[in-house]
Amino acid sequence: MHALLAALLLLAAATRPAQKPSRDPRTEGLGRTCQKNADCKHHSQRCISQSDANGKQLTSGLCVLPCASFEAGTQKLSPGAPVDVTRKAKKPPPRCPPKYECRSAGSGVPLDMCVKQ
Repeated sequence: MHALLAALLLLAAATRPAQKPSRDPRTEGLGRTCQKNADCKHHSQRCISQSDANGKQLTSGLCVLPCASFEAGTQKLSPGAPVDVTRKAKKPPPRCPPKYECRSAGSGVPLDMCVKQ
């Protein structure tokens, strides 16, 4: 009886489909064409307008995810206040979601943005 029950449980566990890892909602819709920030899927994404080889602005742009600032999640300091230097001090969060890295502004890119590794 116990062997039959164990076999049924094993069979039920083996046929269960694997769950997809949840995707960060900020990365949904990156690279979509847009006219303004509201056209992007997530409120933290920005619409970056593109330009042609002559520097003329095109009508459409791309949805990109800006990197979080260096100061995000760190302690707010005020003059004369003590600073918490214990091990319990909160580490700053990563600047980009997992599997993305921050690309610095420059060479035609107006802001620091997260790009897929």
